[in-house]
Amino acid sequence: MRNVVRSEILRSVSGLSVSAVYIVAVLMPVFVLFSDGTRWELAGLDAGTATTRLLEPLAWCGVSAAFVGAYAVTRECYYGSLGRTLTSVALSRAFWGKIIGGAVVGVAMVFGILVVWTLGASLVLARAGLSLSWEPDTWRLYAGALLGAVLGAPIGAAVGWIVRNYYAAAALLIVIPLALEFTLLRVAPEVARFSPGLALAALGVPGHQDRMLEFVPALAVGLTWLTGLTAAAWLVSARRRP
Repeated sequence: MRNVVRSEILRSVSGLSVSAVYIVAVLMPVFVLFSDGTRWELAGLDAGTATTRLLEPLAWCGVSAAFVGAYAVTRECYYGSLGRTLTSVALSRAFWGKIIGGAVVGVAMVFGILVVWTLGASLVLARAGLSLSWEPDTWRLYAGALLGAVLGAPIGAAVGWIVRNYYAAAALLIVIPLALEFTLLRVAPEVARFSPGLALAALGVPGHQDRMLEFVPALAVGLTWLTGLTAAAWLVSARRRP
């Protein structure tokens, strides 16, 4: 299994198309940053509040990790090589190898985003005469973003196994959170908060704007989505030919 996971990790970070996948993945926190123009209004804020305002979009990195996690499966579907993989490797090994490998790459990508985003936030704060504040809320946000990635990446891989199509996975994991979940959060937050993307985001910003779940319910919902989608992916894959 270790060799299978290593192989999947290498596949997910090689090839010319990988850069485009990671660029698309970063769109989620960038969209959150620019969708609310008030995040740039730092005048009169203390360093802690300003830091939190600029770092909050990182909570949506779980969605980015889901898209990257799905790529471990959808890449082979796109190039038509999944059949050869399942011929040479047992379904169970390929299934879990792609889920674990996709999760490792997704979490690593999110860690990289955290580092780069923090450097960018530091520059923005410096221009406003402030410095990055390492308060408990900052560390909680980082931890929540990473936890969201840990859950989100295998959720994405499970979706990839279910749909086995790059564009369908992109629509489900990127377009729907951007278009549907954010809309529902404004008009029906009592429903939207249980969606997978917003549940993962709530791990970093629990109770955000009194519309999102608190940490423990968000974790429970995230684990429920992960368990349900993984089980569904296994059943679909076991009954389906490549």
